[in-house]
Amino acid sequence: MDKTEEGRIKREQPALLFETDTRKMSLKRALEFWQESAGSLYDVNISQPEAFYTTHRTFRLGELLLTYCVSVAQKLSRSNYRVGVDGYDHFEVQFFLAGHWSRQDGRQEAQAAPGDLIIHDAAQAHAGSASDFANLTLFVPRPLLAPLLISPDEQNMRVLVADEPMVGLLRNHVDNLWRALPLLDERQAAALALPTVELIAATLNGVKKEDASRGVSFAQLGQIRHYIDAHALDPHLSPARIAAAFGISLRKLTYLFSSDGGVATYLQKRRLTLARAALRDPGQVRKSIAEIGLEHGFVYAHNFTRAFQRLHGLTPREMRALAQSNWTTGTHESQSWFDRAALWGK
Repeated sequence: MDKTEEGRIKREQPALLFETDTRKMSLKRALEFWQESAGSLYDVNISQPEAFYTTHRTFRLGELLLTYCVSVAQKLSRSNYRVGVDGYDHFEVQFFLAGHWSRQDGRQEAQAAPGDLIIHDAAQAHAGSASDFANLTLFVPRPLLAPLLISPDEQNMRVLVADEPMVGLLRNHVDNLWRALPLLDERQAAALALPTVELIAATLNGVKKEDASRGVSFAQLGQIRHYIDAHALDPHLSPARIAAAFGISLRKLTYLFSSDGGVATYLQKRRLTLARAALRDPGQVRKSIAEIGLEHGFVYAHNFTRAFQRLHGLTPREMRALAQSNWTTGTHESQSWFDRAALWGK
């Protein structure tokens, strides 16, 4: 077979990654599959395990996955501990086709009915409960979506109602993708990834949050967030410098970041998120906890430990120990969650 023939066959690989109907399996194997798939992200509590089944079909669109899932009532929770252990970092953009979802973290009420849009952030703890359901979920790596969002860290467990025009536009797009993908090959499907991510970002940015109806300049806020993200490790970065860079007063800067607890709080959170990545990085294993804290804006190690634990639920030492355990067992974030998902149907 010559290279031309090999290239033609490669282009014609289907976009379908895998499909499973556990009603063709024993109950034991069906539950094992669910632990391999949903259980790789969540702690799962199935209401009636003896009645469990799922129909699962997943397509790949470049770096995105689109999954259709039907299953029984259950609770799924993702703890800070699990976030620290696996390090998975993506968004789940989900539409329920049947059944209902409700938030279960005790912080605030949120429910979703068919047609509503639910966002989950794998880098943040979250918990929810679903009735018997069918849903469509897009799994989107953070590096693709976060740079396009005005508030990338404020999307977790957000529910956008079905009658919002932008939500309807995105829902129709996802539904059309689902119908078209069986007819497309990998190359064709990959070409749809970027427009899909851009439409997700437009929807999340375009539908106002309840607490953001004060006439805030969202475009300017997004620009400032991206500036802070790009310069977060600069030790000289300060609210005054940020305000000067955008030609606004400190008072206006404070107002723009009031929902974040202030610009200094937002900056600290970004630094702590980067610190978590550093603690999980085997290339930085020779650095002490105090050195990493200093590099991320904390002069005193005890202040670093306290702030880190408050945000991530684990101390820096515990986070590093979990990462080192993974390195020792050869599972150093062995694969991205997307690579792992590719193995389920094999």
